[in-house]
Amino acid sequence: MTLRVVLGQSLVRFGRFIQSLAIMAMRPDDLVEFSRKTYAKTKSIEGWGANDLIESGLDHDESALLEKIPLKDGKLLLLGIGGGREAIYLALMGFEVTGVDYIPEMIEKAKENAKKRGVHVSGLTMEISELDMPDNSFDIAWLSAAMYSCVPTRERRIEMLKRIWKSLKPEGYFICQFHWDKHIGFSRKVEFARKLFALLSMGNLRYEKGDMLWNNVEFIHVFSSEQELQSEFEAGGFEITYINCPKESIRGGALLRKR
Repeated sequence: MTLRVVLGQSLVRFGRFIQSLAIMAMRPDDLVEFSRKTYAKTKSIEGWGANDLIESGLDHDESALLEKIPLKDGKLLLLGIGGGREAIYLALMGFEVTGVDYIPEMIEKAKENAKKRGVHVSGLTMEISELDMPDNSFDIAWLSAAMYSCVPTRERRIEMLKRIWKSLKPEGYFICQFHWDKHIGFSRKVEFARKLFALLSMGNLRYEKGDMLWNNVEFIHVFSSEQELQSEFEAGGFEITYINCPKESIRGGALLRKR
């Protein structure tokens, strides 16, 4: 291996490290806004509302979680409605769907797609971690596409869980998907350097192992411990009915119930 090849490889690794510092420069509210700006782009709205995606309905993991719930109808709160993929499928099943999203254009796209397919879905512009819904209103809350991981900091996720808990009727269910990789993490030296940069820049002082910018377009917290998930769910007031942290897939799921 030539010296120039070694130099090239070193520069690539250094470039990745420099790129990873972006998440350390932003505070939690900045990370939410970073993701929002990505999804607010016209290309993203059109992509999430594309007919092929809408027609695909629920994926295997989502269907498997839904099948664990004895309810076949009722009021359902969908967190992150996107272009309407899940909302339309669930409405066609007979659920009364209310979706929330922090991008109003996404909500309009979802409602437009639902109307084309002869169903109605309601939509509210709201950031999911700041959910504000009437108490005891829904039979089911739904957070798919691993979006639980899109909320920065443990404290913010627990606060969101408490808000979801309040919105559910007694014994209500919460379907939750999250990003999962038990091998996630950098070396100790890299973690120290990242945290030092956050301190010097007065940036992401709430950084947690597993925080990253997924494909440099959105914030993701990747869970690597089932205990970490369990402690958050329980702190939010939920009983864990089922949890799946797969060995191969990067997406896990849980079925929770209001205690």
